[in-house]
Amino acid sequence: MKIIDAHSHIDYITYNHQKDVVGTICATTTENQWIKLINLMCQDKNIYGAFGVHPWFVDSVSSNFIQQLECLLNANSNYMVGEIGLDKYKPNMDKQIECFIKQFDLAVKLNRPVFLHCVGAWDKILHVLKQYKTNQLPIIVAHSFNAGHDILKQLLRYENIMFSFCNLCMSHKNCCIEQIPIERIVVESDGKENSDLVKCINDIIKSKHNDNADIIIYNNTQRIIKNEQIA
Repeated sequence: MKIIDAHSHIDYITYNHQKDVVGTICATTTENQWIKLINLMCQDKNIYGAFGVHPWFVDSVSSNFIQQLECLLNANSNYMVGEIGLDKYKPNMDKQIECFIKQFDLAVKLNRPVFLHCVGAWDKILHVLKQYKTNQLPIIVAHSFNAGHDILKQLLRYENIMFSFCNLCMSHKNCCIEQIPIERIVVESDGKENSDLVKCINDIIKSKHNDNADIIIYNNTQRIIKNEQIA
């Protein structure tokens, strides 16, 4: 089995610790992590970078953070955008929305895959998505997805949205992995040491009744890294 961790963080690079994990997409949460991630990527070709500001940390952004992010992304066409998004249970939603839209606009402009954090704010995310033509949207990875059937139905209309699962979010009562095509599923650790990506893959194999799910999921993650069309 070969697995690429579709969403991790710089303090826990999964493939250094977990069997069968051969690479990881690493997402930043603050501006201060951007240079740290670049340095990690220079040391290891199996780390793929996504750069952005997480909604929990929008109050700390610099006044020109979006210009700096654009400069960084323009320096390397393989760099992705993330982790960005909205969180209903964290303060300053207006600032969250402002920072999210700026970063999402940049991902659209440069056609870079986006790693999306959303907790309790899918209505607002969907409102933003509707502002674009479908063919304008880049690959979007809904990380640790557990939003339930109604939201899933709306998101499935966008053929370029992938759904990322870890063993923790798969146990969530809203997990609806059975309704998601296997070609749109990837797996992640979310940078958590108690994640188990082999178990996650095996659970998906059982859930989807597909013995080739591990190969399909590996190829799905490769398509994100290579920024290839999903559909």
